[in-house]
Amino acid sequence: MFEHLQEISERASIESMTRTAEQFLDNHPIARARDLYRWLWEGEFGPGTRHQPTRLDELTQMIRTARMHKSAGSQPMWEPLGLTCRFVHVNLIPYSDAGCPLKRILTLGERTRDYRADQLRFKMQWAFMKTQIIHGMRITVEEMVSFENDIAFHMTPEISFTDEYLAEYGSGYMVVPYDLFFETYPEYAEHES
Repeated sequence: MFEHLQEISERASIESMTRTAEQFLDNHPIARARDLYRWLWEGEFGPGTRHQPTRLDELTQMIRTARMHKSAGSQPMWEPLGLTCRFVHVNLIPYSDAGCPLKRILTLGERTRDYRADQLRFKMQWAFMKTQIIHGMRITVEEMVSFENDIAFHMTPEISFTDEYLAEYGSGYMVVPYDLFFETYPEYAEHES
């Protein structure tokens, strides 16, 4: 089944998807099935209805709010979203602290709407994530299956992160296209994720 996942992925091999899955699970130990779903969902569909600033004043306010969160200063510049890395999650505090132009991240954020989502690719990533869950993790395959049965999974609805997840990791980030981010900032390609 998963050989088809590699065929529909732009840049991800099975090995890189495994590494990305392990990294997410290791870095977000409190994640529940809903959080895993949202992470994969944003990786395929982009920010959805989640508000992304489009004006400089909105962005600066978002950065100020992010600085008050308990995770402020501990985030990497960027984190992959989903297994195929179509989009990245750019943490605004390290981005602004590095002196990167704020208007540029706004432009990159607007470009997310240029990318077409593929429901099949999303569903295959979800199925692949079930193979990455091991005994002893907080999240279980049973929880994932139960969550899948509780929502209209066949329609890939937009579901938000849990309150617990947001309280732990914050929401001071922008979703931007992977390729455009690293085209703009090649210096960050190998250093953080």
